[in-house]
Amino acid sequence: MKKPAIESCKLPAKKVRELRKNIRFQDFCGRRYKIVWKKPTKELAGGDAWGLCDDPTAPEKTIHISPHLDEYDFLTTCLDEAIHGCNFSLDNDHVAEIADSIGLFLWKIGFRLNNDDERNTRKTNQS
Repeated sequence: MKKPAIESCKLPAKKVRELRKNIRFQDFCGRRYKIVWKKPTKELAGGDAWGLCDDPTAPEKTIHISPHLDEYDFLTTCLDEAIHGCNFSLDNDHVAEIADSIGLFLWKIGFRLNNDDERNTRKTNQS
């Protein structure tokens, strides 16, 4: 799926700190994963990747997600890795298509990680 032209900002440093502090583990379909908020290494991912989900049979299941992305790419990467966490047997290209489709839908309906206070502050400062 071709990525649409979307205006999106980098994830704010404050949000990255909140993620690292508040979300350390997550259950996906009954399997508990440790969440690591950093880009997986090329060696670990087998190439360049923004996220990586371990096989559910791994003794210490981990999901790596780079928080240093623009908000839309961060959203679709989180969706991609969550889908892998729920159903690891799905083909990676199919998972990417699902994540992109859901991500675009959420983006179109206004989903953003920045809270309303941050948006209102920006609007007030721009006025």
